[in-house]
Amino acid sequence: MAKTTIDLKGILRIGGGLIIDASTKTTIDLKELARIANSSGATIIMRNAGTKTTSDLKEIARLAPGKVIFED
Repeated sequence: MAKTTIDLKGILRIGGGLIIDASTKTTIDLKELARIANSSGATIIMRNAGTKTTSDLKEIARLAPGKVIFED
């Protein structure tokens, strides 16, 4: 999905789930998207998660328990 991070945040805020390419977003953006998904109940599938460190993925997962699925 070729949308801006602002667009993705808006979709998540209203409860829409997303499949995104983690390699195209900063870790800071991914964390913010996770926070929003957690508060709205939306699910995010992050493809190419292997481009982020294990530490970053753990932090993202902590921010949205059960709401983020990582794919490599």
